[in-house]
Amino acid sequence: MSTGHLARQRSSSSSSRPQIRTTTPATPIRLEQEFEPCAATASIFLYAQGSSIICLHHDTLAIDRRFESHKERILFLSVDNVSERGAGRLVVSYDASQTAIVWDLFTGDEIARFASYEPIRVAAWMKNGNVAFGNSQGNVILFEPSTSEHISARTIFDPITAIAPAADCQTYAIGYLNGSILLVALRPAFTILHTLPAPRAPSPIANLAWHASSTKQKSDMLAIQTSDGDLRVWSVAKPPTAEPPKVIRILKRTDSVDPGLNWIAWSKNGRIIQYAEGYVASKLKLLWRCGLSGLMVS
Repeated sequence: MSTGHLARQRSSSSSSRPQIRTTTPATPIRLEQEFEPCAATASIFLYAQGSSIICLHHDTLAIDRRFESHKERILFLSVDNVSERGAGRLVVSYDASQTAIVWDLFTGDEIARFASYEPIRVAAWMKNGNVAFGNSQGNVILFEPSTSEHISARTIFDPITAIAPAADCQTYAIGYLNGSILLVALRPAFTILHTLPAPRAPSPIANLAWHASSTKQKSDMLAIQTSDGDLRVWSVAKPPTAEPPKVIRILKRTDSVDPGLNWIAWSKNGRIIQYAEGYVASKLKLLWRCGLSGLMVS
């Protein structure tokens, strides 16, 4: 296990971070195309248009509101569909000026704002109502919208491309540009619980997604999508230290897939939506739908 430091301030790079041994691809993978920023609640679909966010009703596509507090182009957005406080109401959006804004979808009011020193690549809501950011320096930033306080945790020195906090708000699945996948704890110090092996030549991690189980079940499911099209579902014990994670399903279209846009998410009834190779594929008897220049799960 490896440990690092927590700090109640914006973090900077450090040479003392844990090192993860991986085989870096000889030719760096560059994905010039990106999905248009979008997200969805049970009733509203949101998508970004420049520095504005358009909120539409699912059934009629009528515009509910526009959120226009950003000054620069919006890079990504995420809706809180997991916490009791958020309940499909709170949104975090991040723009090219490295500013993240948490706002109320029902009223359009700004709740909190966070300005980052380093570019943030991903964000995920937590069960306790906080937001977990992952940045280009390999730092995880836990932001509390109600107080605007944040804690920075240093992990390995590689850009974070995917992050998924578990329901216990203590365990985090983190994916990196170099293909590393870690299960970690951040408090009281950064600790690597497990390193999940790459299935083939390392590929950037595109998505990580937990499917929460009931309190009676002894494990959770973690879906991992790489940029080369590999999709695997892992069983992770509760707590994660009880036993090593194990692969329970391998879902891939072909053995040879060109790196490109990939995306996955769990639906509430335990089905996976996967976008790969230019279209939505059906996996595990999936339900799927496309949303205006992006994808959504309700």
